[in-house]
Amino acid sequence: MTLFSRYGLGSGYNGAYFVPALSRLSTSVVAESSESPKDIYGGLFPTVLSSIERPEVGAHNPEINDLRCIGSYNWVDNINPTIIAPGSPPIWKQKSMPFQVIHDQLNSRINQDGHRLPSCDLLPLFKAVDVAKEDDPSLDIDWKSVDFVTNRNGLRKLLRWIDGRGDSRRQRPFRLDLELAGERTVLLNRWEENRLAPPGMGYGFGFEKETTVPAPGCENSTGHHRIVQYDFGGLNMIVRFEVDACIEVLPQATPQGRSTSNNMARKLNDSPSSLHSSSGVDVEVIRAGQLVPQSSIVELATRSERGANYFDWTESYPQLWLSQTPHHFLAVHYKGLFHRLETRTLDDDEMKYVHAEFEGTFKKLRALLETIQEIVVKHGKGSCLSLVCKDGILAVHERESRDGCLPDEVMNRFHL
Repeated sequence: MTLFSRYGLGSGYNGAYFVPALSRLSTSVVAESSESPKDIYGGLFPTVLSSIERPEVGAHNPEINDLRCIGSYNWVDNINPTIIAPGSPPIWKQKSMPFQVIHDQLNSRINQDGHRLPSCDLLPLFKAVDVAKEDDPSLDIDWKSVDFVTNRNGLRKLLRWIDGRGDSRRQRPFRLDLELAGERTVLLNRWEENRLAPPGMGYGFGFEKETTVPAPGCENSTGHHRIVQYDFGGLNMIVRFEVDACIEVLPQATPQGRSTSNNMARKLNDSPSSLHSSSGVDVEVIRAGQLVPQSSIVELATRSERGANYFDWTESYPQLWLSQTPHHFLAVHYKGLFHRLETRTLDDDEMKYVHAEFEGTFKKLRALLETIQEIVVKHGKGSCLSLVCKDGILAVHERESRDGCLPDEVMNRFHL
């Protein structure tokens, strides 16, 4: 697909003022009532085991190398937790501008994995990797050599804390639940105080509806998730993240010659396959979609005319870089009338200039992750810890429950 030409680039990384991201495009929208937020210290012992200082400097090269996609999936609404694997992101279509969309009016699920599987947030990741390995037997993962299994969201929260700016929107309290798998692997689980986010002030959902179409077999999808593995300054990382859209690619065949396009799709009223778990918590798997190339994935964002003119990369660039998302499409509107699209790629000269501004922060993230790993390994197998950031202080607590975040048969992968 030919990309749109670039028009009127904003002021880039200079941060004239912070414009919060309005795009929650790959998260499902729901008409559910509001709820009381969870207690950030809920289920934790009050004693602080240790406090973590912000790294002064990082010694390791913060580059990301050897990236490969090891799985992907889409959530669907079903009575039982159900994913489409490998699934596919919505496909970007070149809709002519201008066009009008209505204001976002529904709540959105903040974290679909935690919403649908509160006790096993990471389980769909492993299910999707198993499907990818079925399609490509050459896909080999040495789980015991992995340093972190995490969501991109957790890394972004740690980056905000490292940055330490006084903006209250960037210094909101957060919690990350930690568990040791095998000898060295840290499972970093997302924790959110709310299940739902209010509609806000944007037009992101309307924009996505007008500019993307579901991939064949993924018509009932409520969000696409991608899993990549890469080397981050010597740390072996497995990172899950949401994908807003992709540039259309032709249906591909697996190494065994089996098509992964629409002819493999099963409707929800059929019996989906399930990779059973002895823990009683399970995810049903519908086989449909295809594992799209990394080069095709797109991050979508929307801004008003004023917001685009003062676009700040403080939030958006780490989001792109930590997942190596190559395309960023910024749609500009006036009261929902979209009239301009600014397209950038991660390797643009402008993005290289932005990266230089973040290089020191990424070094500090690498140092912080090593500190977190040392703490978790020190406490050993069976310890369930949580990082809690409040009032700018990052503290380690022990959780009251010893229940693991994954079934035993998944945890055993880190010992083989």
